[in-house]
Amino acid sequence: MTTQRWILVFIFSLASDTCRTFGSGIVQPFKGESYYVRSDCPFTLTSFTVNRGEYSVTIRRGRNGLLVQVEIIINKVMTLLQNGHVVVQNKSVSLPYDHTYQHIVKYGIYTKLRSSLLPFTVTWHNVDGGINSLWVTLESELSTDMCGLCGKQNLAGHRHELIRDSQLHDLRCKTRDPVLQKNHVCSQFFRKTKSCLQDNNSHFHQLCRDNIFGFENSHEVFCPFFQEVASQCNQSRINRFWRRLTRCEKPSCPGDLIYEKKGPAFIPSCSNPDPAPFYQELTETCVCPRDKVFNNHAIGHHCIPESSCSCEFAGKSYGNGEIRSSKCQSCTCHGGKWRCSENLCHRKCVIEGQFVTTFDGKQYVLPRKCLYVASKGPNWMITIQFNQKGLSLRKVMVHLSKELFVFKNSKVVFEGREIMEFHQTDHAQVYWLSSMFVQVHTTCGIHFQIQLSPEIQLFIDTPDKSNDKIKGLCGNSNSDTTDDFTANSGIIENSAQPFALSWSLGHCHGNIPSNCTNRENENYAHEKCAVLHQPTGMFAKCHPHIPTDYYYTACIQRICNTGRSRREALCIGLASYAKACDGLGVVIELHNGPHAYMVASASFISIRPSTS
Repeated sequence: MTTQRWILVFIFSLASDTCRTFGSGIVQPFKGESYYVRSDCPFTLTSFTVNRGEYSVTIRRGRNGLLVQVEIIINKVMTLLQNGHVVVQNKSVSLPYDHTYQHIVKYGIYTKLRSSLLPFTVTWHNVDGGINSLWVTLESELSTDMCGLCGKQNLAGHRHELIRDSQLHDLRCKTRDPVLQKNHVCSQFFRKTKSCLQDNNSHFHQLCRDNIFGFENSHEVFCPFFQEVASQCNQSRINRFWRRLTRCEKPSCPGDLIYEKKGPAFIPSCSNPDPAPFYQELTETCVCPRDKVFNNHAIGHHCIPESSCSCEFAGKSYGNGEIRSSKCQSCTCHGGKWRCSENLCHRKCVIEGQFVTTFDGKQYVLPRKCLYVASKGPNWMITIQFNQKGLSLRKVMVHLSKELFVFKNSKVVFEGREIMEFHQTDHAQVYWLSSMFVQVHTTCGIHFQIQLSPEIQLFIDTPDKSNDKIKGLCGNSNSDTTDDFTANSGIIENSAQPFALSWSLGHCHGNIPSNCTNRENENYAHEKCAVLHQPTGMFAKCHPHIPTDYYYTACIQRICNTGRSRREALCIGLASYAKACDGLGVVIELHNGPHAYMVASASFISIRPSTS
């Protein structure tokens, strides 16, 4: 068997990781021979269950032969593809789109949905009138209870059984038998492919006739099939003639973009001029001319030199050379990147449950519920410990030379005795700012504030000196975020998980979920946390100073996996942004409303009456 034939048989008959459907009804199952089904009925393309999570892809073709409706369900979250739109949970979304369970991005000339729970992706190609090709990829064998037109990963199914068992009930639709009729283009094309397809040539010739019948003038229907065969044969002789013979034009690209048969899935843009190498899978794509990047900050599809890129901050665009200023620093836009002056504000490390902001402003999420070194210097150390249940801190311990302070259960304990009011030792002064907040000044060059209720949160001022000796989850306070993930070993890690775990002292009680574990909480969180984004809402005046994206995501995660009431978790999440704004001198006016009191309490700021 020739190499070309082996590859083609593998792709069209034996592939176990990808199922495709294209044209007017060709299905290439996970395992077994490709087949054709002509129908405007809804079908299950694939459906399976993993770890009690349900996954399915349902398709429906229109009278034009194209897919006019696709429903993708990932753990009860439904994504609908229809009329060129992507609709998640009944809301139309723009791309790129990030959700707890899935990510949807433009992928060359295609669109790709990737599950964040499983190695499961759905990729499709939009054309006028619908979708002309779609494929499902499972990067490992996930389930044995699979059903649908795609069949099972490890067992070939029979065409008639797959069609019968996958069709969904709908009295208005029809499934028809293929019409046996010759087609001149198919005949000419498959005369040229015998050396590649050999024994399978007649089978694919029949698929061609089935696919094209009734759609002889629809390039969107028959071109994907011819392209699939030509690309898998990959013979220069076939590549030279097939587009001319079938009159299938190369895909057109909008604006300044240029088509490439094999190019980067993610093209360089103003916001991401150097996509990470692991993103650069090759696919059909539209790229910018050499030495230019895609201007994703402007309307249209234009390519410009990177040096001409604008910058974005808090939803506002700034032209090259423009300056934005805040209370703490000024920044100049230079070729799509911000160049900022030294931060003049007094910086803090903030630890709010699993959410950490370092002295230099890097934000990340802790991976496990452990005992951690928050920060340490030559003669002091601050540690935090999580509760076994829930995701809040159980206690904060502060070691100052030989003195030990413990903050927990809304109490401050020194050498076994509770501190009820102002207290001074050889190395510290401790006093209550309110019933919730405690301020600590030390002789060791470190000062901090602790919120004891409704949950413990830690705010450490930038140490006065010895920056090169400061270590821990809070980083080193040297105004350089690139080395904030310096592990206990001295190695700079690339991600938060190994860095954070290097500062763990053990006593771990499980992982911190990165996904929502409660569907009702998730829906509530997406709706309520959106108040942070509202352009005319209570937090709008802070938007030019602090982007809301991190705080919005943290708000959702906090509510999703909370061990307390959703309302209280929401208010703690909103208060986190309010406190950050207050630190820059931007006072949030909490107009009297359902959450105003709790947000104010959680953020130690005042409620101001509405001026309206």
